[in-house]
Amino acid sequence: MYDKKDIKVELATSEELYQGAMAVRKQVFVKEQQIPSLQEFDGNDHCAAHVVAYIQKRHRILPIGTMRIRFFSDFVKFERMAVTKNFRKTGVSEDIMLYGMRYAAEKGYRQVYGMCKKELLPRWQQCGYQEIADAPHVQQNGMELIPIKLELAKAQQQITITSAPELLTALEGHWFENKTEPTHRKRTPLSGIMLKIKQLRNHSK
Repeated sequence: MYDKKDIKVELATSEELYQGAMAVRKQVFVKEQQIPSLQEFDGNDHCAAHVVAYIQKRHRILPIGTMRIRFFSDFVKFERMAVTKNFRKTGVSEDIMLYGMRYAAEKGYRQVYGMCKKELLPRWQQCGYQEIADAPHVQQNGMELIPIKLELAKAQQQITITSAPELLTALEGHWFENKTEPTHRKRTPLSGIMLKIKQLRNHSK
C-alpha cells in the first residue's frame, strides 16, 4: 500500500518516464478500453509534452498516471489522461491536471483546450471550464465529447523571450526549481480550481 506522499508528478524528461507514460496508456486505453493501438498511439507523442505520475521503487519507477499536452499558437490541449486502476481514487488525476496547468502557465499560455463527456459538462463548468461556443461535438468510442476551455491565471514566474539564458537552457518544466521560491506554495487561482474538482469528486462518491 502506498502513501499519497510517495506519488511524484513531473514531465517525461527521460526515456524511462516517457516509456512509463506510454505503458500507462497501453494498459488503460488499449487493454482496458479496447482502443486500437494505432488509434491510441497516433504519431503526436513525439511532438508533445507528457506529464507522468509515478512511485519510486528502489532504482525503478512504477508509472501510475499520465497526460499528454500539445501546444498551439495561443493555447495548449490536454489529452490522453489515464490513471491505472489501483490509483483512481487517490486524487492523482487532479495532481496531474494541476501540474499541467502550472507548467502551461509558466510557459506563458493562458488557455487550456480539452474535451469532456456530455454528461460531465456541468461538473467541469463548476470548476471554471466553459463550453467552446460553436465548436462541433465529437463522437468517439461510443461517447459524445464536448470541447471545453479554461482560462489560466498568469503565472507568478514564466518564461519569456527576455528570460535569462540559463532558464531557456534549463531542463523543461524545471526552470524555477533552484530559484528563491517559498518552500510551500501559495494558494493560486489554479489551486482553487483543483480544490473545486476534488470537492465535486468527493461529493459524487
